Amino acid sequence: MRLPAFAVVALFASTAPFSPVWSQANKGVSPSPLADDHARYTIIEGGLLTDLPSEAIWRETRQGGKTVSATLDLCYSASPLSNRKQRFVVTLRPEGGKLVGTGQSEPDRTPISVSLVRKQDGTNFSLEGTITRGSKVDEVAANDLSDVSEIEFRDQMVREEEIVDAPEDFTETTPSSLGVRIASDRLPELVKALRGLSVRVDYASLVPSCADLRAGNQLVRLEVDPDRAPALLAQLKAMPGVSAVGWTPGGYGIERALRIAAGPWREGKTIKMDKLAGRISAVLAAALGGAASPPQADKTTGELTLKFKRPDAAARGLDLTELIELPILIGPDKPNGSDNLVIWVGDPQVQTVDEGSGARLDISGGDHTSDEEGAAIDIESILAALVKELNGQRFDPEQATWK
Repeated sequence: MRLPAFAVVALFASTAPFSPVWSQANKGVSPSPLADDHARYTIIEGGLLTDLPSEAIWRETRQGGKTVSATLDLCYSASPLSNRKQRFVVTLRPEGGKLVGTGQSEPDRTPISVSLVRKQDGTNFSLEGTITRGSKVDEVAANDLSDVSEIEFRDQMVREEEIVDAPEDFTETTPSSLGVRIASDRLPELVKALRGLSVRVDYASLVPSCADLRAGNQLVRLEVDPDRAPALLAQLKAMPGVSAVGWTPGGYGIERALRIAAGPWREGKTIKMDKLAGRISAVLAAALGGAASPPQADKTTGELTLKFKRPDAAARGLDLTELIELPILIGPDKPNGSDNLVIWVGDPQVQTVDEGSGARLDISGGDHTSDEEGAAIDIESILAALVKELNGQRFDPEQATWK
């Protein structure tokens, strides 16, 4: 399956006095003047380290209109082009007109020293000074910062938990897409357990993000054949450090799916997948006006790849050929199984080539998708053909039911 890039703009706090997640907390909020409050919060994106991407949560406490303490929770890239993150949390105290403090980064334990001057400018403020990481000194210049109260900060925190441990059906999740949330220090044990299993792991989910460093856990994304998903989830749930397991949204959407009765394709409790795949391929070959190759099954995820050939209609009269690949996922419509199956249709890939006899053109730029002019892959027509031939149903999102 072609998984989407999952990017949740959220940060988790753990050792700092504030907690879990922020999402652009200081944007679109009216700044408040310097005044006594239990705590004020500011999200700082960039401006704290000279050459590294960074994101920070600044928390300060005031008395008598003065800042009496602050905490800087800074997460940053290990290098300008690296996905590896470092993080430190330093408590700062006033000293000689500055806010100063020391600590160390995690996970590399680099010594950290922070010395900042906070300057008020109307309702906004700036931070200037230095952050020293080992022998590296960064000049800090963060300007036009605004803050919010703790209540406002928490109100705007967002945590997008995508794991559903017991979905009623697979209209919002995908039967082959799983997630396991595990404590960061237990991640190596999980990876060791997954080695040798017929499961595909999303690499990006193995690399801790800033949110993961703050939370102390991370969501590992997996793909597996829908038939084996329940047993795998039960196995993962029993592992030390696992706080949540379940199904997640995947690379297929219910808007491009149809539901069919499982009975005609079942032999006992087993789905005759080869027979069903062959029937789907034949229907789509007719709908596309092309010739089908035998369906190819991914033994790890259960995903099918259907391949077709047809004359290229865009470059008329040149005897060129379109090679079409269409991913298909077939699985139950509910986690515990039922008398129905759902067929999900993925994104087609189309390549124009010269397969003529004799000398052939070497074509560049022949790869295109169904959204591009010339590909002419009408997904709705494909789905309509399948619904007609397999006596299927489409999902109505407005009524939240199959019709």
